Amino acid sequence: MFPLRLVLAATLSCLSLHASAAGPAEFSVVQSRESFVSGGRRISVETFAPAAPGRFPAVLVLHSSAGTLFGKGQLEQFSAALAQRGMVAFMVRYFDRTGTIFAGDDGIEKNLHAWEDTVAGALDFASIHPRVRRGSIGIFGYSLGAFLAVSAASRDDRVDAVAELSGGIFTYLGGHLRRVPPTLIMHGTADQRVAPSYARELERVARQHGAQPTVRLFPGEGHVLSKPAQAQASAAAISFLGAQLEPKRTAKTSGKKSLR
Repeated sequence: MFPLRLVLAATLSCLSLHASAAGPAEFSVVQSRESFVSGGRRISVETFAPAAPGRFPAVLVLHSSAGTLFGKGQLEQFSAALAQRGMVAFMVRYFDRTGTIFAGDDGIEKNLHAWEDTVAGALDFASIHPRVRRGSIGIFGYSLGAFLAVSAASRDDRVDAVAELSGGIFTYLGGHLRRVPPTLIMHGTADQRVAPSYARELERVARQHGAQPTVRLFPGEGHVLSKPAQAQASAAAISFLGAQLEPKRTAKTSGKKSLR
């Protein structure tokens, strides 16, 4: 179901993202631990919210196949950067659903649908959270998390935007998505773990749905981006999600439902 073997080496430096590249911080950040239940298991969530009253757009942050075994600090920095720019970031430990620490191919094939269900539960959690503005939810995912982000957005119209890095469409979906919200597609042209063809397929399918995806390719970059490319990817993701989740679409309905 997953396109290529994702080994540990591909995730050691997955998101050394540079928050400063996205511009000056607007808010200080409050960090807390929360949880929700999915499939009878408690799923941990690390929440990063602006230290200001009111409700803000939400972004789910989905880790790679390394879970939080490696790169946790970088994910926290990225989540904090989202909160500094007026979004509530939820770093979802979706591996809690299956007791997974690191996922190889066999584990991904076995647990994929449970993780998809867990991400759907995370959307339920975010949609009723007291700090979240109604009807304003995005997802950021890297690698396995990026595939899950695209899958979740296809099934659930509560997802208003996706920023994905080094991902694509799960093979089992056969290149078919039910819907595609505004999507930022980021991929290294020399990625040997998840081939660049997955980015091109996602762009093609998005355009078939009438979407106008934003595509950012990094020439010569592999599955793990260099530090300069990481800084560019971070800035692009934060700017894209911030712009897409602004309350500018007054015609949106308030009673969104999952297509799952």
